[in-house]
Amino acid sequence: MDLGSLAAVFVGVVFINNFVLAQFLGICPFLGVSRRVDMAFGMGCAVTFVMTISGVTSWLIVHGILMPVGSRLGGPESLFFLKYVVFIMVIAAMVQLVEMYLRKFFPALYTAFGVFLPLITTNCAILGACLLIDMNETYRNSLVKSAVFAFGGGVGFAIAITVMAGIREHLRFSDVPKPLQGAGITLLTACILSLAFMGFAGIGK
Repeated sequence: MDLGSLAAVFVGVVFINNFVLAQFLGICPFLGVSRRVDMAFGMGCAVTFVMTISGVTSWLIVHGILMPVGSRLGGPESLFFLKYVVFIMVIAAMVQLVEMYLRKFFPALYTAFGVFLPLITTNCAILGACLLIDMNETYRNSLVKSAVFAFGGGVGFAIAITVMAGIREHLRFSDVPKPLQGAGITLLTACILSLAFMGFAGIGK
């Protein structure tokens, strides 16, 4: 496996095609859990774990079970309608593991996350990673590249939400115009941060 191609996949999904700031996936936790850096970093780590394991596990189930069984029943794609069920079930199982771990070892962080922790199950960034792996021939035909893509997607999410949290913490001490206080300045900050990440697009040219 060419390390250069793996590095290109990783850098591309972290900076150039960042799930949050370029593809606008996972906006709900990005805005809801980015009030404090410690919470944002914890959420980023949780999403990275779930996205990586879900991407790898779903790839193994599709290529190790659905395709071989489907080929015996009438064609490799005869059971592909079950892929979406597999993706959702795998993601839900991984979220349960994270929830149990945080509840046991980090109860304060578990309480701080509140409803946003179980909502990782419906985080469209994680489901989007599984779907993109399945739709893109480059990742669909390589488990290693799929794993790097899923891990990079999680890292990109963690970077985006942590940077956003750091900015929002500083905004507390800033003189924000009254009409923009609250959601207004948060959305404007997210837009500017997205524009900043667009500068990385030149790397791909």
